[in-house]
Amino acid sequence: MEQAANPAPARAGGEFFGQPVLPAHRRYEALRAYLWEGVSAAEVAARFGYTEASVVSLARDFRAGERDFFAQARPGPRSAPAKQAARGRIIELRLAGHSVAEIAVVLRAEGIGLNRTGIGEILAEGLPRLWPRPHAARGLPRRENLTRTRVIDFNAWPAQNSSRLAGLLLTLPDLVALDLPALVAAAGYPGTRVIPAVGYLLSLLALKLTTVRRVSHVDDLAADPGAALFAGLTTLPKATALTTYSYRLQHRKQTALLAALGSAMTRTGLAAGDEFNLDFHAVMHWGDDPALEKHYVPRRSQRTRSVLTFFAEDQATHTLVYANADLSKATQNQEVIAFCDHWKTVTGRDPALLVFDSRLTTQAQLATLDARGVRFLTLRGRTPHPQRRSTGAGTVPERGGLVLVRGVA
Repeated sequence: MEQAANPAPARAGGEFFGQPVLPAHRRYEALRAYLWEGVSAAEVAARFGYTEASVVSLARDFRAGERDFFAQARPGPRSAPAKQAARGRIIELRLAGHSVAEIAVVLRAEGIGLNRTGIGEILAEGLPRLWPRPHAARGLPRRENLTRTRVIDFNAWPAQNSSRLAGLLLTLPDLVALDLPALVAAAGYPGTRVIPAVGYLLSLLALKLTTVRRVSHVDDLAADPGAALFAGLTTLPKATALTTYSYRLQHRKQTALLAALGSAMTRTGLAAGDEFNLDFHAVMHWGDDPALEKHYVPRRSQRTRSVLTFFAEDQATHTLVYANADLSKATQNQEVIAFCDHWKTVTGRDPALLVFDSRLTTQAQLATLDARGVRFLTLRGRTPHPQRRSTGAGTVPERGGLVLVRGVA
């Protein structure tokens, strides 16, 4: 039997059950109305803001055993008023066939500052996934209609071109100063008969500089003359060519590129090369059944399957001079020594000063740094307990916290 939408509660406080706000509560009440009360899928969809197909999908998942409606949520904001205020508009745009990226553009134009993550969380409440559409439907040229990727023939290149990515060309002076072709040659990066190794690297760099979220979205700018000219190609390579390029590289080639790049940056003044900030960063894995170790991810406040990476930043210029993503729990403590070895290979000397978190490595590795004459600062959390400790030899109080100074003078 069907009943009126949002009936009046029998007692005060009952309106909480008739007008659920939280996504989990909304799913629970929708399923209860559909499965227990016998309300039709169409009325349930109208009452709780779903599509009719989503209601049927929720019931199917419930019968399959998905029933953790009120599982303990991770630490974080308990409400998101801006996201909930935009919910109706987001659903309206999705039903009109717009993707998450397109919805984000429309909301930004309407003065709603909601990012793709927030939009995706609302759409994940029950709306069906929007599968990739043809390029023409997304306002992009069809890949088969693009000029075949090859090295640019400047004799045939038009005298004038219109580009929305001409800003990429502003980075060319620095790349020329670094002599990127020489760096690629020193690393031994492979090319193909059609696309040279430098073309591959510049194409991937173009995606990073334009903040394209995924290599698979390369077609969004493949035909732009500015991006093509930046890479020295008629068009950027296909997503398959770019995503599989990394499988042709060995770790020793990456190390060789970093060594050549470090030498070039110190020579051109892009890095001072004396003092460095060191840190780890865990990159979350979003797939299924990953063969990865669990690491603590600060943005998620939890330990989860992720790739552990290590970075070294030049303290004077804030330029990254070293990175390694081939780490495990068994080897992460030695990475500070590995960086010192790398920098000594590049410049012929150890770093003058290293600054890093006190948990980055172990006492044994700190003793090795002492023996090599490398000065370092280990940073500790600014909690009340360390503040109450005496400021004896080897400690320096700073802004209510504690910075432990270690290493040789």
